[in-house]
Amino acid sequence: LMFVVQKDLGSALLFFGIALFMTYMATGNKSYVFLALIFFAISSTISYYLFHHVRVRVAIWLHPWADPTGPAYQIVQSLFAFGSGGVFGTGFAHGQPGLIPEVHTDFIFSAIGEELGLLGALAVVGAYMLFFYRSFKLSLSCRNEMEMLLSAGLAVSLALQVFIIIAGVTKLLPLTGITLPFISYGGSSMVSSFIILGLLFVLSVKENSNG
Repeated sequence: LMFVVQKDLGSALLFFGIALFMTYMATGNKSYVFLALIFFAISSTISYYLFHHVRVRVAIWLHPWADPTGPAYQIVQSLFAFGSGGVFGTGFAHGQPGLIPEVHTDFIFSAIGEELGLLGALAVVGAYMLFFYRSFKLSLSCRNEMEMLLSAGLAVSLALQVFIIIAGVTKLLPLTGITLPFISYGGSSMVSSFIILGLLFVLSVKENSNG
């Protein structure tokens, strides 16, 4: 609710998702998930009518070609970048990422898709999937319940960030201002991502030493 008041709906969605996953992992109660999804649907509808920028982003998501040089300019250029990259990409440092405003933050994955192509983008996604697989495998191997939830929660926090921003720049979901972990420009994001990585390493070393 604090993030909603500040109109930072991307962070609100991230923290809501983390709370939902953590509650389900701790209790195994599916009714909490059902109630949370109902709450999410109601709050999303209220936010749509309450905040102008939410209505703009939904309109851009549904009809980006209605005004490609206006508010939808970023997402349209992002789609052009993916299209021009094709399967193999234009080559490292041979793309035109500067055509997308603030490409180094929200749209860094679009630049990857343009210069490294579909194969490069899938390689990045594959690296994230491997990281999440190892993190959840660590969680299942933890004997202490608190450490199990901690490792799973840390993995979920990064997984949600990756899903939200990639879904946004590919027009799967309305775009929200979330960084791509370990890649997007931003000191605080980079530091927090490496703190999460460090905590996972500590838990892994502890479990290996106990095993």
